Amino acid sequence: MKRRTEHLVEKRDGRREFLRATKLARSIHLALFDTGVDEDWRALELAGTVLEGVRARRAAAAGGAEVVLSTTELADAVQHLLVVTGQPAAAVSYGAVQAERTRRRQAMAQQFGVATASPAAASPSLTLAARQAEESSRKDRARFGGRWPGEG
Repeated sequence: MKRRTEHLVEKRDGRREFLRATKLARSIHLALFDTGVDEDWRALELAGTVLEGVRARRAAAAGGAEVVLSTTELADAVQHLLVVTGQPAAAVSYGAVQAERTRRRQAMAQQFGVATASPAAASPSLTLAARQAEESSRKDRARFGGRWPGEG
């Protein structure tokens, strides 16, 4: 597959990487496996559907500008698709894994002496989009009482 900008994903800390659909499928498979569904093909199919939908929505909204997907946008789309396809327990499991990864990132930031676990505040070189994504994440966290759905 030719590397194009439409295949870029912006990480939570502001880095941009080429999208790996198999990595997304692996996360979905982990959530499905946690609920008792052990079907690799289903995870691959759901990952493809999520990517097609998110790319189409972003391309329509961008109107020809550069399309860079964000990890938070992908995660929200995965959870939405899992609920819509009749697997809400897998959506909760996916959110719980995401919350655990956030806790690990925050613990690592505290362990290595970073003043804050917020990537936008820790690095002034982050893009405006990364700062907006961080602010949106903070607002969502506040909306759920400081916890994400599925966070134990």
